[in-house]
Amino acid sequence: MSPERWFPTALLLVILAATAPPILGAGEPVILFPPDMTLSLESGVKIFAFAPGAETPLPVSVNGIAQEPLKGESFQNGEATLNTGMNILNVGGKRVKIYHLPDVKMEEFRLSGGNEGAPLVFRSYRLHPALDDGCEGCHLLEEGELKAKDQKEACYACHDNFEKKEEGGKERSVHTPVKAGECTGCHDPHFSTLPKLQKLEKGCLECHDPFTSEGTVHYPVEKKECNPCHSPHAGPGPSQVVLAGNALCFKCHKDFHTQHRSAQINKPAMTQIPPDVPRDKENISCIACHLPHQSDNRRLFRKSQGELCKSCHLM
Repeated sequence: MSPERWFPTALLLVILAATAPPILGAGEPVILFPPDMTLSLESGVKIFAFAPGAETPLPVSVNGIAQEPLKGESFQNGEATLNTGMNILNVGGKRVKIYHLPDVKMEEFRLSGGNEGAPLVFRSYRLHPALDDGCEGCHLLEEGELKAKDQKEACYACHDNFEKKEEGGKERSVHTPVKAGECTGCHDPHFSTLPKLQKLEKGCLECHDPFTSEGTVHYPVEKKECNPCHSPHAGPGPSQVVLAGNALCFKCHKDFHTQHRSAQINKPAMTQIPPDVPRDKENISCIACHLPHQSDNRRLFRKSQGELCKSCHLM
């Protein structure tokens, strides 16, 4: 797709030079959404702004053409209609660039014509639905200053309390940042280019060390897919696993080692299961023999196969 089809590059450079956003000053309005360099696949774009001390709604224009002003007082919101191609959105004197492409699906659009030959990169954003209910759900306004509420108070007003015990009063394994009320450590509270309003490009590996790629690596670990086994918030088993005990492994692995699952010993003269071997109720736990992430041994064995067998079987 040629950029010139949507907007002549020469005209784009003239508009960008003439509409450079001014530096924010004290008491001036702040556009909370959309950010500069937004890619919009819809013709209408929602606008959220913070205008402390504003006596009238903020005026809105697109490419110099007036639109409906925002509504509200300190927290103001509204919507503007975009043209296909480049749009300069002006909200109370603050300007952002929005590129509108209809009838396409893309997360990013690059347009030639930036400074020193670098392309202009426009990105599509996912918006937090809570913004539609107003900023007051998450923020306090004290003496003209915007302050955030306690994150647990704000987030649990809409989202499940992940720390609640399960039915039967069982404790859940809660992710440390969740327990500390640090939701914004992983999620952006306003908008994000990533699903679920994630703010970390590396996901879990932003905080957790990656496992070595040597030896045998569990398939989801190799693909850097932690969520099939671990909940990012809380789970019924240790380390926030989504299912407790062997049920987690049986999600993917079927009909394996039926003779090794039971902890009942048919031939006690040949088999002695050490008391410290991990168990899942009446069965031997899968992790008694296998590591869940990576192993230097085949089939994710904890030890070499010979050494592993000797742990329970008399040779």
